[in-house]
Amino acid sequence: MIRALWLFIGLALVAAAAAWLADRPGNIAVDWQGWRIETSVAAGAVAFAVLLAAGALAYRAWLWLVRSPQTIGRARRDSRRRRGEIAVFSGMTALAAGEGPEALKLGRRAGELLDDSPLPLMLSAQAAQQAGDTTEAARLYRRMLDSPDMEFLGVRGLMIQAMRAGDTQAALRHARRAQALRPASPWVQNLLFSLQSAAGLWQEAQATLEDASRRKVLDKVTGRRHKALTLHAQAGDADAAGETEKAAALARDAHALAPEFVPAAVLAARHYQADGETGKAARVIEACWRKSPHPDLASLYLALHPADNPTARVRRITRLDRLNAGHREGRVALAGVLAAARRWHEAHAHLNNALAEREERRLFRLMAQVEEGEHGPAAAAASLQRMSAVPPDDTWVCQGCGTAAADWSPHCVHCGRFDSLVWGVAPDLPVGATVVAAADSTGATGSSAALARLSETLPNVAEAADTAEAGVALPAIRPDGANGGGDIVDASPPRA
Repeated sequence: MIRALWLFIGLALVAAAAAWLADRPGNIAVDWQGWRIETSVAAGAVAFAVLLAAGALAYRAWLWLVRSPQTIGRARRDSRRRRGEIAVFSGMTALAAGEGPEALKLGRRAGELLDDSPLPLMLSAQAAQQAGDTTEAARLYRRMLDSPDMEFLGVRGLMIQAMRAGDTQAALRHARRAQALRPASPWVQNLLFSLQSAAGLWQEAQATLEDASRRKVLDKVTGRRHKALTLHAQAGDADAAGETEKAAALARDAHALAPEFVPAAVLAARHYQADGETGKAARVIEACWRKSPHPDLASLYLALHPADNPTARVRRITRLDRLNAGHREGRVALAGVLAAARRWHEAHAHLNNALAEREERRLFRLMAQVEEGEHGPAAAAASLQRMSAVPPDDTWVCQGCGTAAADWSPHCVHCGRFDSLVWGVAPDLPVGATVVAAADSTGATGSSAALARLSETLPNVAEAADTAEAGVALPAIRPDGANGGGDIVDASPPRA
């Protein structure tokens, strides 16, 4: 519409000029070098307009000749870019479909077409990894280290390769470099903490937790809980090395951070007991019992006063039970000391209450003792017979895989999850089964299982997070839901 208006105005001006010249006739004469040219004013105006148009056309032709190489080059570059982008898209599709060799071929083609883009290099590295060509993948990841924009992705790729190869030291080295590049990344902090804890580097793991807390990439509740676990693990190492004073201080710090954490409370109380401070040991046990009653707490509470007679032991456990009235462990502990005091009727009542809630072998074992003491050996037969047909005693159970363990450990000995053991019933443990110890028959420990789990699950968990942080849009291949990969450092509620 506007163009038509301007065209109309232009034609009107030309018509007005022509009319103006027609109303004012005249001649134009030019004498030059013996030549004389005469014409009318109108013809001269037309000739001048033709000369202007010819000059403009000649100028445009000259510009086209000068600029054509740049124009042609730009067109070729645009074409290469479009073909490269198509190759990248096709490669990502092949990668998502699990077609590693095809994705690698498309990645190389995209690399030839897109010289200055990080996408082809990343695509080729991922494709080589998926195709099983670890040597080529490592070469491509190392190339990324030379580019500031791609260094993080290269480190991440090399770290995952090291984890899959079981090279803990290399994985830790790359994880530390990744933390230096992206210190505010929750994924990096979580992964570094997981590797450090799996390798038993508890002081480094504690430092990582504290750094994550300062950067607010870890919530306070989880941070306190996991710091307590790292302190408890350090206390255990110090005990093993004969550094009892250091172990005692670490155990007390762990208990202060997580009063509900039974292993830390037991260790701290034992150190107080060894130092002759039974009052402080009792207060530690009582503080933990309020939140997490446990048989080990009741046993240690009685062990603080070995000279007590049966009646005094009943009074002590009664006092402990009142701190968390009605809890199952309180009933069982009371039944035990009442049976030892030969107060059979009261012990029987507490056992019946516990059995009404849930059956387990230790209750029938204790019931047999009570019935034998009250009515003689023959009366215990029924309870002993039933004992073999009920689920085993409560134990430490992994919330991730359901594996039962005789003792608490930072990592599940089966699946390697960190801080996954809770006190309770093994959900799928068959009758007659036994629980695993801290190290199985092959010598595998919780830490080794954790490393194995990380090498299998964390690479898949990592794909979405790291590429997004690096600003590179690749297909997301995501981790295990706790961490949704896991969360390795998660916000789960406090556990005993």
